[in-house]
Amino acid sequence: MKAAVCRKVRHVSIEELDEPEPCEGEIKLRMVATGVCRTDLSIFQGHLPVPWPIVLGHEGVGVVESVGPGVTRFAPNDSVVCSIIAGCGECFQCLRQASSLCENVKFYTGKMLDGTTRLSRGDGAEAIHSLSYQASFAEKVIVPERAAVRVRSDAPLDKLAGLACGVSTGLGASMVRSPIEPGSNVVVIGTGGVGLSALMGARLRGAGKLIAVDIVASKLEKARALGLAHETIDASQEDVAERVRALTNGRGADHAFDVVGAPGTLEQALDAVRPGGHVVIIGMTSGNVPASFATSALLRQKTLTGTMGGSIEPRRHIPEFVDLFLAGRLDLASLMDRTYRLEEVSKALEDLEQGRITRGVIRFDL
Repeated sequence: MKAAVCRKVRHVSIEELDEPEPCEGEIKLRMVATGVCRTDLSIFQGHLPVPWPIVLGHEGVGVVESVGPGVTRFAPNDSVVCSIIAGCGECFQCLRQASSLCENVKFYTGKMLDGTTRLSRGDGAEAIHSLSYQASFAEKVIVPERAAVRVRSDAPLDKLAGLACGVSTGLGASMVRSPIEPGSNVVVIGTGGVGLSALMGARLRGAGKLIAVDIVASKLEKARALGLAHETIDASQEDVAERVRALTNGRGADHAFDVVGAPGTLEQALDAVRPGGHVVIIGMTSGNVPASFATSALLRQKTLTGTMGGSIEPRRHIPEFVDLFLAGRLDLASLMDRTYRLEEVSKALEDLEQGRITRGVIRFDL
């Protein structure tokens, strides 16, 4: 089978790998499509440490070809959205309905949940690592049953690719993690794919004024064009907090989302919300980014929290997002700027890096 193998920083090539087979508790999927996420780009750029060689991709959607021993929730021909959240269902966090914080999952190890690999080359002579127990930049993938979500067969799978990670992270942040109430004023800092998804979620929750913040004019224009922003702020030209207060009768926003995670953006978010306001950190540019803010902000009862994967419960929320999409209330298609063939994966990563797209999708039928 063909797969996009990353052997070193900024180098990816299409290679012929051995076709994998599922072990206990795993399913084998024929990939229909996969999103190209900024996490893939960060690894490609060398910002996140992973073992080499590795097949990237973690926003896969596909159809079940076969199942391993012990699998009970899937059968051949089921439509599946993979998820970066693979809660064990047994640990302290999972039992609290916080599977995105599962104590028995480790990211970026390149291994499956049992600590071994499934991908190889040359009849098993060379082991190939998998990103997020998925490696969806490949024609066939092995996924743990607990990291897969069965979805309606009438849903066009290529439109659902982002629900595996980026889109669900944005939607979950504003629909699950944050207590947005109807009429709330909401600021989203960073309007790439995740930020636009957060705005979509806020709109679905009945938010009042939606304010988009970025330093790239084309991203702000897209937010407006999609009807996801009543106001936009170019953070390279204006003081974000001052502009937000001017747009909210001097009070500040009720909710702010930092989707960038760069130096200064958290401070912008905290400054932009009113006393008693709520800030959610979603983004992370590279590693740990130091932040500095006055503790008086918290004394004014501003709440600061974060989210992993949108804090969703995949088997509950992903089917709900699909229903919203099919009902015409969640325009997932509008988030996708371009589709690519697997052989164009380098181009897709380059376009994302250069800001030419906010979301790209690799389709395996092209």
